[in-house]
Amino acid sequence: MSLTPPDPPSAAGLPPARPPVPASEIARLLDAPLEPGEGPEPAIAGVRELRSAGPEQAAFYQPGGAGPLDRGAPGEEELAASRAGLVLLPPGIELPGRWILRTPAPQLAAARLQEWFHPEPSPRAGIHPAAVVAAGARVHPSAEIGPGCVIEDGAEVGEEARLVARVYLGEGVRVGARTVLHAGVVLERGVCVGSDCRIHANAVLGADGFGYVFDGERHRRFPQTGTVVVEDDVEIGAGTCIDRATFGATRIGAGSRIDNLVQIGHNCVLGRRVILCGQVGLAGSTQIGDDSILGGKAGTGGHLTLGRGVQVAALSGIAADVPDGSRIAGAPAWDLEKELRARALWRRMVRDAERRRREP
Repeated sequence: MSLTPPDPPSAAGLPPARPPVPASEIARLLDAPLEPGEGPEPAIAGVRELRSAGPEQAAFYQPGGAGPLDRGAPGEEELAASRAGLVLLPPGIELPGRWILRTPAPQLAAARLQEWFHPEPSPRAGIHPAAVVAAGARVHPSAEIGPGCVIEDGAEVGEEARLVARVYLGEGVRVGARTVLHAGVVLERGVCVGSDCRIHANAVLGADGFGYVFDGERHRRFPQTGTVVVEDDVEIGAGTCIDRATFGATRIGAGSRIDNLVQIGHNCVLGRRVILCGQVGLAGSTQIGDDSILGGKAGTGGHLTLGRGVQVAALSGIAADVPDGSRIAGAPAWDLEKELRARALWRRMVRDAERRRREP
């Protein structure tokens, strides 16, 4: 008797909000040339990955993966085996007999198409009867305040913002236009979030930074009187915590993307378009330059500076400043290529030692 439960009805994912459309209509939407294949023109009802797409879906193929941290991306074998009705391909990749949409950036085109099939819900303007909004708070008439939300005095909620449910906004919090705060998000007093941001469930912004001073008998709390500032177009994952500054502001630069379960300590400053993957931990006063990427579970010591365009491999421990454009790995982290060679050498040494033990 199997103990594995059956897949729930929703296992296939969220259904598209739009009906299927011909491939030629998708070509028009994406302003990309369509190359007809064998058989009738397919009607496309959504986007899936190559491995799981069927004849009614579009899929994309991007040689080498989507970026520097992408591993295990589908190869040409999976491309040839895919059953997708429409394949988004870059120039130079052939797939005889298939309906193809040509684009220099297949993943970007797929994202645009997915956005079209799954448009964001429009705010349902108004304040739910189960929400608690202080008399001194200011909520734009077009904003949506869902059930269980609490908004304290002096807080401001901008045009077409959405507070989905059980969101807490402390005194003096500011939430910009079109920003979405999912269930359970907490913005403590004085936190400022810009426009067009998205903060996922149970993220906490503005909790006290980890600051204590030992007075000879106990660890005395150092009051954390700063704030958190999140600039425009930032996405913050579920369960992430961003601590308020001791003085001044912990700042997240515009266009940054922060994964789930990330910890950002007090007084950290992230530049523009920074990516922090899951479970990254930044100790207090870390500074990260524009366009840098930290892989999952990477961590920094306090008061360090990472330059612009730095790439940090997963599981790395950063103990010193990192110059612009560096690619690093290891614990303590150093040059990526040297780390990879060192790991290969170490494994070779282990294999050789095991072989010698087995030899008579």
